[in-house]
Amino acid sequence: MIRFLSEAGPFIFPIILLILVIGVLTLWNALILLLRRQDSVERRRQSINAILFWGSVAAVLGFLGQWMGIHKLTRVIYEQGTVSPPMVAYGISESLLTPISGMVVLVAAALLWFFLRLGLWMRERHP
Repeated sequence: MIRFLSEAGPFIFPIILLILVIGVLTLWNALILLLRRQDSVERRRQSINAILFWGSVAAVLGFLGQWMGIHKLTRVIYEQGTVSPPMVAYGISESLLTPISGMVVLVAAALLWFFLRLGLWMRERHP
């Protein structure tokens, strides 16, 4: 885990923070839906949509991290003059860690968003 965090670069830490934000929002909205608290449907819808928004931000941060990694890779290649193909492949694979993480967060957030919106829809139809 420590190796993953060190290789993924600095953009992995905001992604981890967004995982926590999405988790808290999901639990909060699920509890409100399960307890059937009387709350504004529009307010609940906005709160559920925030889960998808923060998942999208995680994906964007992941791609930004990749672009920073590719930038570092090209700078190292330029400074070294000649670099072996395995080193280039390792640099590219390292730059893929943050976008993969960001996209996993986005897919998870989208699934959570879908199920919470389905729960909200069911609550509206069957009060």
